[in-house]
Amino acid sequence: MFVAMAEEKFNAELRVDRMIEFVDGTIASRCAPLPDDWLEMDMVHMANANGANGFLPIRYKARDEFFNLVDQNAINYYTIEGRQIYFGGTPDEVNGIQFKLWYYGEVPDFADTQSSWVYDKYPSLYTFCTLIHTDIYMQGEEPKAVQMKQWVEDQITKLNNKHLLTKASGSRVTMPRVRSFG
Repeated sequence: MFVAMAEEKFNAELRVDRMIEFVDGTIASRCAPLPDDWLEMDMVHMANANGANGFLPIRYKARDEFFNLVDQNAINYYTIEGRQIYFGGTPDEVNGIQFKLWYYGEVPDFADTQSSWVYDKYPSLYTFCTLIHTDIYMQGEEPKAVQMKQWVEDQITKLNNKHLLTKASGSRVTMPRVRSFG
């Protein structure tokens, strides 16, 4: 039970490169189910002849805005409703349209029969996150649980920030040009 609580915290707060999963498919209608382990979107591409590799990225649009767009204006957008992803543009009911999703998936279940990258790469994070939940139920150990919770949340924040930095690590830093009017 305490291990499942740690998994729940990781799925709610942790977003690192090891969580990114990939799926591709073809849709013949406006929507497709999201993967069972989907937590958050990273990137979505749709087949498009104008793309260098035959695909172009599309952007998220809020549901209320997305569903008010006409097909020709919605082709560059997607939205999410419940566990479904909706694609803009006119559906191709005969051949379908290919798509590619990169998303953050759930952390692997912790079990004796399989390895988990969380346990292998970040054993202290796994241990302390599990101990938070055990100490809460032990009389007199509540202050330790609070300290461990702070440490775990700091580590998760550091890992998330590191992931965001590494996503752009190969890019050149460019400064915006400031123009004066004088």
